[in-house]
This record gives sequence, structure tokens and C-alpha cells, in this order.
Amino acid sequence: MSNGTEQKILEAALKVFSEKGYTGARTRIIAERSGFTEMTLFRKFETKENLFNQVLTVNQQKIMEKVNSLVSLDDEITDPKAQFKVLIFNLVDLIDENFDYVNIIIYERDRASKSITELFISHLGDYLKKFPQDKIDSNVLAYMILSFLYFIILNKESKDAILNMDEAVGEFITYHSNSLEL
Repeated sequence: MSNGTEQKILEAALKVFSEKGYTGARTRIIAERSGFTEMTLFRKFETKENLFNQVLTVNQQKIMEKVNSLVSLDDEITDPKAQFKVLIFNLVDLIDENFDYVNIIIYERDRASKSITELFISHLGDYLKKFPQDKIDSNVLAYMILSFLYFIILNKESKDAILNMDEAVGEFITYHSNSLEL
């Protein structure tokens, strides 16, 4: 079975798990959306749980690679406020582009390894330590940033969006730039 087959099944599974949750996701639907049979899905992944875990693992690797590239981008920027602004806008793009995965991590947190979320928070928290501040723990700030960005993108995805995403992100950056003593 080719990697193309596996990739198509993983992409379909990501969407279905995000939309329906683990319990509501049916392997028949995942197979249909991928363009393959349910038998092909089970030959490749054996169980729905293996498929779910593979979706998490593959996407975690992709996200961590992108996060690592984000934190190296600011080497060219010397102004801390500009660095913080670039970081937040890059995180908006990252979460927006990977919303299905983030959605699974949030709604299936009992099934997903806690280490996935902890790793992301701690990685971002370590990066945030470079900003001069003594009012808030960097891991708490990382959690606040990611929570805010998730909900602002969830709002954007909604038919009845309450907030303008660009304005809300701009206000968030301004507020936290000032509170971080940047």
C-alpha cells in the first residue's frame, strides 16, 4: 500500500475526527472521504484507535516543526514588540492552518496524550521567557495565548462570528505588549 493511500486516509480521518469526535467518527465515513474502502483502511491501520493515534502523531510532528521554524524567524527582528507581534500573527496562521488538529486535541483531550498539549505549551513558554516580564509565568502566558487564538479562530469559522479576528488579535497584541514591559 502506498504512502499516498496512507496520506489520503490520514487527511480524511483528521477532518472526520475533528468534525465528529472520536466516538462519532465512523471508519466507513473516513474510508469514503479518502476514496478507499473500509477494508483498505483496516488493512493499513488495523483499528480506529490506531488510525486516531497516527493522525495525532503525524500532525504533532508537523506542528512542532512549524513552531520551531517560527521561533527562529525572529532572529532578524530586534524590537521585542515587533517580535511579539510577529509571533502572535504566525501562531494565528499556524492554528488556522491546523485547526482540525487543534480541535481534536481540545475536544478529545482524554484520548489524546497530555504530553502533546504540555509539549506545545512548554515549548512556547520557553520561547516567551525571552521577553522581559515578571507579572506572569511564561507557561501561563503561553496557555492564554493559545486559548485566545483557538477561540478567536473558532469564532472566525462560525457562521455567526461575534468578533472581527484581525481587530481582536490586534487588541490582544497591544494589551500583552504593554503588560510584558516590551
